This record gives sequence, structure tokens and C-alpha cells, in this order.
Amino acid sequence: MILIASAAYVTTDFQVELGKIPPCLLPIGNKKLIELQYQSLIETFADESISVSLPESYNLSESEQKLFDNLKIDIIFVPDAFSLAESLLYVINTSEYLYKDDTFYLLHGDTYISDFSLLKFHNILAVSQSIDSYNWEVVRSMEDHALVWSGFFNFSSIGYLLKALTLNKYNFPKAIKFYNDKYYLENIEINNWYDLGHAYTYFSTRAKITTQRAFNELKIKDGIVYKSGNPSIKIEAEAKWFENVPYKLKKYIPVLLEHGNKNDQYYYCLEYLPYIPLNELFVHGKNELLQWNNIFEKLKTYLKCSQIEASNEQKESIDNDLLKLYSIKSKERFLTYLEQKNISIDEKIMYKNKILPSLSQILEECITRTTSLDAIYGIMHGDLCFSNILFDSRGDRIKVIDPRGLSYDNNFTIFGDLKYDFAKLTHSVIGYYDFIISGHYKIIETSSGSLELIFDIDKRIENISNHFYKSFIINELHVKEILPLVILLFFSMLPLHSDRPDRQKVMFYNALRLYYEYML
Repeated sequence: MILIASAAYVTTDFQVELGKIPPCLLPIGNKKLIELQYQSLIETFADESISVSLPESYNLSESEQKLFDNLKIDIIFVPDAFSLAESLLYVINTSEYLYKDDTFYLLHGDTYISDFSLLKFHNILAVSQSIDSYNWEVVRSMEDHALVWSGFFNFSSIGYLLKALTLNKYNFPKAIKFYNDKYYLENIEINNWYDLGHAYTYFSTRAKITTQRAFNELKIKDGIVYKSGNPSIKIEAEAKWFENVPYKLKKYIPVLLEHGNKNDQYYYCLEYLPYIPLNELFVHGKNELLQWNNIFEKLKTYLKCSQIEASNEQKESIDNDLLKLYSIKSKERFLTYLEQKNISIDEKIMYKNKILPSLSQILEECITRTTSLDAIYGIMHGDLCFSNILFDSRGDRIKVIDPRGLSYDNNFTIFGDLKYDFAKLTHSVIGYYDFIISGHYKIIETSSGSLELIFDIDKRIENISNHFYKSFIINELHVKEILPLVILLFFSMLPLHSDRPDRQKVMFYNALRLYYEYML
């Protein structure tokens, strides 16, 4: 049996960032740590059962329960007040899957080891070199580094481990040393260990485990983000947007260090900001409404700061571009998807037992409502979704990354209609885009032909979304008025996800959900 010991909450500094969660549920690379732990464990221990201990007071969300069920990880809830040694005693004594002649593996809940192949033997203790001075158990100190415990153990005698824990129930290291006196724990040195239990080590690990998009390459080294990729024009547009935004917006962006051509490919370099993107806070965090309200206020201020007094020439250029963006692009992209899926534009789909207008009518209604709204002229980010917004909880500020910087006709520009940025925000908060990407949804299709899309969200997320819907207003423009454009965004992105038909389907259904809930 393998136990991932995660029966305490993250430290207070993490709770400021992410809310009150157990360490194994920390977000990293747009996943939960438990997913990475599970993946690396089963590569070496495919035949071992895996359990996780969680604080008794922790309320699992529906999506978290679904995740543990899918991974076939048994959950053991442990009283909150227990020390690590006491919680292990509790788990061993109450587990239905552990027998006294079994081998017991222990992985700390805040620990990620990417390869366990050296650690599959009996009575071992993983150790690693560290140059940091955190409160780790030190095996040996040298001038330039120390050899420290790395959060993974194997015990061949559960009976003697129980004795060691009982006699030292308030001191886990002492219990391990007691066990070691009779059953020698061989120190196995590994170099693929990440401790996510401290803020510094957590963010340095995040820098090493980066998510990448199909068209670009991202590298983080020595506090600098290096970005390049194809098509090269996208990378150049991003760099020029960072370079050309006015001074009043500089506080909202990372520092652009360098950009140019190298080996026939455009690149740019930014300072690395060790902050968590809003999509990970929204999907994986437990931040309460009060903190989200603060974030929304910061976003309002950013959008207000982005507005400009446009010249007639700028207005004409932006108006021409947004007409193409909202009408021509939406139609072309949506029709491409329907043709690929052999769906008629005149088809009427039943959602929650109600027949909706035809897809053609929905498309035209959304375009008409969107184009009838006045433009909000400004410095347009162009992709202001949650994954491109970082929140610095300590500095109480937001930073934006990955701007578009291109007009509809692929001309470099920093200007545009801020309704588009407003809609991109809304597609994250009301459209639950990041829950789609994370797979936190279910589709109900009845024999009568009706369909329904349900997201695996808790009451807290519903309250945050409802608050945004009621209170987020830019230039007297309410969320309700921007939702037709949000639906067009979901229609437009459908062909871009042709490699994921499952994701295409849910995005299509989500556009219908938004129409049903907010436009009928």
C-alpha cells in the first residue's frame, strides 16, 4: 500500500494564495499535485493500491471526488488535530487495505518525485541534495549543500512501524529514527525531488513544470521567460504589444527584456513572475468570494485604465476591425465547425427539454446584439482570459501576459474594442472555460433528443460567478449585454480544437447553455 500523507492544510502563506486546501491538491501546471504524484507512482508501483489522507474537516468538491474516483485512490479522513505520526497511526489502524505483512510506502503530500524507479526496494529512505535552509531533516551537511530527507519512505515491518509511531507520536523524525535502529533504512539519493511545501520551493517548481501551447515554446531560466514559436508573427505581435503599451499600463505587465529574430524564428524575453494564474485559482483553489471580489475590482481598474480618447482615424480602424471580428470571423469559424460535423445551420436543438431557435437564428441574434453595442476604445489585450492573468496576492495586484497584438487582418496593433476583453473575462467566469479545459463537466443526452451540460462546481464557484454577473460593469455595460459576444467566442473557437472532439462538443453545448440561461 502507498499512502500519500496529506492530512493537514497548507501553511498560512499558501492559504492567502489558494485558500484552505490540503497540499496534495495544490495546483501545478493546470493540474492538481495529486495527479502528478499518481502518474509517477504508478509507473513504478503499478500493482500497489494508493490511498490519501485528508483533514477530516475538508469538504471535497464534486470534481475532486470525481478525480479520486477516476484515479482509484482511497480517501482516509483524519482528525485535524493529529500530528503527522498520529495521523499515520490512525491510517494504519483503520485501513481496510493494509495488512501486517504488507510493505508500506509513504509519500508526503507536498512532495513530487518524477521517477520512483530507484525507490522500489524494502526499507529505504529517499534523500536529495539541497542548497536551501528550510526545516528539512538533514542527513549530512557540506559547505555548499546538505543531504536531506525527500519525503518518501518504505517500511517492511508495519508492526514495528506502529511501535515506533506510538512511542514517538508527536515527533515523526524521531519515530523514523527509532524504526531505523532495528530495520535499517537505506538512504537512496535521488535528483528528481520537488518539495512544494514552502512558498519559494513551490514557485520554483512551477517554473520547471510549465504548460505549453501548440504554437510556441516556453522556457524559464534564472528568472527569465524565453518565448518563441510558430507562427512567428504571433510571437512578434506579443513582443511589440508589451513594448508599445503606454506608461500607465506598464504596471500591469512583466518587464520586456529583449525581443528579436534568432535562427529564423521570433522570440522575446520577459521577467519571470512567480504568481498563480487566475484559471488555477478558479478551478483548483478555495479562495472565497471576498478575495475574488478584490480581484474583480482590480480587473475593472485595469480595463478603465486601458481606455483611450481615440482619434477619428483610430475609431474608424477599430470599428472596421471589430465588425470583421464579431461578424465575419464568427460566421466563418462556426460554419466551418458545422460543416466538419455535418450539422445543418438551420437545425433546432433541444436544451433541457426546450427547443431553441435554429443555429442560424442564434448566430445572427448574437451578432446583431453585439454589433449594436457602442465600442469601448482602448488598449486591447485581445486574450484576457483567466489563464493570461496572474494574481500577486502579496503585492495585491494583477499582471497580464500573452496579449494578441494583431488586428483581424494580422496587422500589429495595441488598439481595439475593450468589449472583446470584457467578453474574454466573462467566458472564464460565466462560461466556465477553464472547467472545460480541466474536464470538470458532464453531458446529459436523453432518448428524446434533449441535452444538458452540467459543470462540476460547488456553491462557492456559483456565488463567485453570480457576483461577477451582477456587479461587473464597464462603461455602464453589464455582463448580460456582453454574453452574446461570449457565445460568439465559443462558436469561433470550435475549429481550433479539432484535435479534441470531446472538447469541441462541450464548447458547442456550452454556447447553447449560455443562450438558454441568459438570452431566452
